[in-house]
Amino acid sequence: MTRRQRGFTLLEVMVAVAVLAIAMTAVIKAGAEMTANARHLEDRTLAQWVAGNVLTELQASGYWDDDDDAGTRAMGGREWHWEARLEDTPNPDFRRVDVDVFRDEGDDRPVATMTGLLGNPDLTETMDDLPPEALE
Repeated sequence: MTRRQRGFTLLEVMVAVAVLAIAMTAVIKAGAEMTANARHLEDRTLAQWVAGNVLTELQASGYWDDDDDAGTRAMGGREWHWEARLEDTPNPDFRRVDVDVFRDEGDDRPVATMTGLLGNPDLTETMDDLPPEALE
């Protein structure tokens, strides 16, 4: 009579370890992709906030120069470089402004872009002279 062996053979253990290694590789890869996506979304969100803040500041300040503008803003523990490009519109009392936000000053591709309009600050003074019923 032959005796039955208990436990796993070496081949069975090696197959189980190989399957486990393949599964762990997929889990690690998925985790790395999720981390990269989270970082990208964080960058885009922060850059959108910077662009929105710059656009609001330009609108509130009555900025009406012909020149483009640029600068840096701190947001989320880092410095962001922004550039505002102004273009004329068919209506002479408005200018289009595109605010591009970059991680670094030398970057070619913006992380985020926001577009808005700047109103002629002289126009608001003229509107103050109008009677209230004209603004309804």
